[in-house]
Amino acid sequence: AVGERCGRAKELGWRAWAMTDGGILQGGVDFSRAPRQAALQPILGAELKTGGAPLRLLVQDLIGYQNLCHLLSDAPESGAERAEPGKRPGPWPPFDPALSGHLIALSPDPRWRSVFPGRFYLEIASLEDLRRAPAGVPRVASLPTRYGTAADRWKFDVVQSIRTGTLLRQEHPEKRLDGQAHLRSPGELRERFRDYPELLLQTREIARLCQFDWRPGGIQFPAFATPDGSTSQAFLRRLVLDGVRWRYGRRGLAVMPQIETELAMIREVGYEDYFLVVWDLLQACRGAGIAWITRGSAADSLVCYCLGISDVCPVRFELYFRRFLNRDRMRLQKLPDIDLDFPHDRKDDVVRLIFAKYGAGQAAVVGGFSTFQARSAVADIAKVLGVSEHQARRFTERFPWGGAQGLTERLRQSQECRDLPLEEDPFRSAIQLAEFLDGFPRHAKMHPCGVVLSRQPMRQITPVFTCAKGYPTTHYDMDSIEYLGLVKLDILAQGGLAAMRDVSRMLAPRGITLDLERLNPSGKELADGQSWEPESPAAAAPAAFPPWKNPDVWDLIASGGARAVHHIESPAMIGLCRQCNVRDLDGLIAIVSVIRPGAANEHKKTRFIRRYQRLEPPEYPHPSLEPYLRNTFGLVVYEEHILQMCEVFAGLPGGRADVLRRALAKNKQAVISEIQGEFVAAARRLGRPETAIAEVWELIRGFAGYAFCKAHSTAYGVEAYQSAWLKCYYPAEFMAAVLSNGKGFYHPLVYVLECHRLGLSLRPPWVNEPGPGFAVHPAATAEGKPALRVPATRVKGITERTLERLLRERAAGPFASFADFYRRVAPAADEIEAWLRAGAFDGFGKSRVALFWEAQGLRQAYGGGGEPGQGWLLPPLDPSRLPEVPLREPSRQQRLEWESDLLGFPVTGHPLELYPDIAWDTYCPVSRLGKFLGREVALCGLVIEQRLHHQITGELMKFLTLADWTGMVETELFAPTYRSYGLATVRYPVLEINATVEPYENGRGFSLRVRRAGPPRRKTAPG
Repeated sequence: AVGERCGRAKELGWRAWAMTDGGILQGGVDFSRAPRQAALQPILGAELKTGGAPLRLLVQDLIGYQNLCHLLSDAPESGAERAEPGKRPGPWPPFDPALSGHLIALSPDPRWRSVFPGRFYLEIASLEDLRRAPAGVPRVASLPTRYGTAADRWKFDVVQSIRTGTLLRQEHPEKRLDGQAHLRSPGELRERFRDYPELLLQTREIARLCQFDWRPGGIQFPAFATPDGSTSQAFLRRLVLDGVRWRYGRRGLAVMPQIETELAMIREVGYEDYFLVVWDLLQACRGAGIAWITRGSAADSLVCYCLGISDVCPVRFELYFRRFLNRDRMRLQKLPDIDLDFPHDRKDDVVRLIFAKYGAGQAAVVGGFSTFQARSAVADIAKVLGVSEHQARRFTERFPWGGAQGLTERLRQSQECRDLPLEEDPFRSAIQLAEFLDGFPRHAKMHPCGVVLSRQPMRQITPVFTCAKGYPTTHYDMDSIEYLGLVKLDILAQGGLAAMRDVSRMLAPRGITLDLERLNPSGKELADGQSWEPESPAAAAPAAFPPWKNPDVWDLIASGGARAVHHIESPAMIGLCRQCNVRDLDGLIAIVSVIRPGAANEHKKTRFIRRYQRLEPPEYPHPSLEPYLRNTFGLVVYEEHILQMCEVFAGLPGGRADVLRRALAKNKQAVISEIQGEFVAAARRLGRPETAIAEVWELIRGFAGYAFCKAHSTAYGVEAYQSAWLKCYYPAEFMAAVLSNGKGFYHPLVYVLECHRLGLSLRPPWVNEPGPGFAVHPAATAEGKPALRVPATRVKGITERTLERLLRERAAGPFASFADFYRRVAPAADEIEAWLRAGAFDGFGKSRVALFWEAQGLRQAYGGGGEPGQGWLLPPLDPSRLPEVPLREPSRQQRLEWESDLLGFPVTGHPLELYPDIAWDTYCPVSRLGKFLGREVALCGLVIEQRLHHQITGELMKFLTLADWTGMVETELFAPTYRSYGLATVRYPVLEINATVEPYENGRGFSLRVRRAGPPRRKTAPG
């Protein structure tokens, strides 16, 4: 949008243009670059409002920019607070005179002149302003622009109505505009003030004075203070050489050439301090008991591996260091960062470690804006048009995810939205108006994982605001931050690491120590890189398998048993693992990337499945590429394959290859076409055959969309194997950990179904085992199988304050009785009812009716706060004289429904017991589908997962996952079936389908091609 406005301004004849967004510089970097591309002079600034008096500050030079950054950072209305719709700006603090220099101030209020002596201009927008202007104050003509053309005024009105929480035609001070505020020509300015030429001269003078331009000055991260006083270069080298001995022992000489190459590159680009800062942070994390994995291209680095930053060996997995760091990338100011995954519940601890070490002066969270998408745009516009919040959310809840561009046509294609009032106003108007909001900033926010460190004070580089978590947060987004030379640390949160950690904690009291790096439960050191693994959970002695070669684990993965296993649990991943019958880690690593859009184009998945199982031979477009594509059977699967093909086959410079890789990921057709010519010319210079050039380019061109680099896939593949190993040998602890952390791919109901499939039962909440995690009771059932206790803290409707008291009091000792619990925890009446319905007091040995009446008596005696003497005026109830009220113990069905409402799933029975009137026995069970290969069957199941997908033709289709009493199965509604039956898939929670059982080529599974879908059959009444 900035580029379009700049182009339009240039067409109208402007030579300079100022951007003064309200209280924030979020678009400052993009703005400063776009006008120059249109041969316009950019003038950077910001508009501030103090008690209703606007003040526009323009930056003269670098010092002025730094002063503005400080002013915006101190402003209570800047950043996220100002961006909240409907929130009025607060009072402005007193200006620090030291920060007013090198800024030009414009305002219609002359009182600002005393704050900016010699640099203040009275802003004149009309002749009326001119007549009211006091004498002796420098004046300047001004035509503020709020929108593009006069026809766009309604867009401004809509946006302001959303911001202020008002109806479209409702008056509000922030919605008033004097005159027109669209982009106009210099001629209009001259005509309006033709009798006051000095105003135009002042305008030109201001443009002459404002000469600030960004000149990125290289990498910006703090200098590392080495503990021994040596240089960063020397200290890094010493750490790396120590790491070589630690990782490789006597084999270390073999990796030294690569070590020297990497150290030389790190030295050349000045990255020693960056590596040491990350190493130092991870030492602190290790001391705090926080585990991590290094994802992304940083795992390509042997230096990272030897520093202990990454645990993936680049030599073993043939990783490509140039994907992480190369000279061409540095020349393009594309600074690589080291991405780190931490357990989701320790991420904030890591961020706090960073701020504790570097302080808010040199550290900040990366900012940005959440933008309007289809659902949010339509919902917010509908509210402006008079639709209630509830109606707006209900109307949009079935909308397809994504942007609002082309929304009308997408909704027409969506069968889920077929029964919505799409053609009725105000909904029709809201949909039509929503498209212009697509991608428009909605709220200022913090980046979910980016933290930046700087050598100089952060506020000299970017303004900051304080986000909801209390962290200083940059006004600029990650792309602008990169342009300014700040290197981002990605501190990512992940549920899988937390689940593996919690399994280890649960096993420790039983004397089982897990070493997931070596998969060595006994803790015994082994020679020759072998790992001890138990043959079964009950094995008395461990059996030896080479690393990553356990057949039990591969049986679990290849048979479709990987639900709850992080990274490979989605229906698509489970299906791909089964279709490949994956049996080795390198194959799993490739599968992790093959599933991504970039690698999955052009039927690559099908070819990979066949080639992995030796059902067809690999093919290489040219012999020079065989060493790089051998592990993926001639297919382009990883991001670095693009770099290798460009460099090795065509001799294209690495920097251009990396630009091409990025363009393919973001589908930038102009850049792709430009580099195609360079690729062809370079390949011809190497004498490559024309047929090979065409074939290799088609392979590259087919790699369109997001994909993983091999290092990223490797880190995730190794973690997935470790998780699968835990599920294989400790399923109760593993499922308890997954449910406790709540960060999996599926709704918790699906993991409860998986527990039932594994023969694990659940126990209802019990206040003497409150959690907060799911607890495992070994050999708890009559069959000697484990059971999982659902934590009492998971019951809905309990306040954080009450939960804190529950955990604190239980830590002090068990509750002896319901009355003891009531006195110590002091819950409110609705909290007692929620826990009572969930069964959290059943362990006291009384019926729920008796507990209900006891609660009434305790409330009379102690009141809602549990304090004696604070109760009702009525005397306490005598339990022996309970009133004759027709209360009955809840039925089993009622208990299941209460559990589902309060916990999200039934606990004391199978989830399908919630649907007792369905004639389940009249359908083919999921467990028997393999007996009907190639035939059509009638199946009924609970819809537990659904997702839309575009076929190659562009038509919509749908994938469903259904569950019955015997298992779960994936189904496919191709475009014709989806058009006919798509609405039924959202209308009925339990769905009947008629489908053809289509076997996988390897005979190890099948998928269901749905022919029809609709409501399930019901049981007929007896007689």
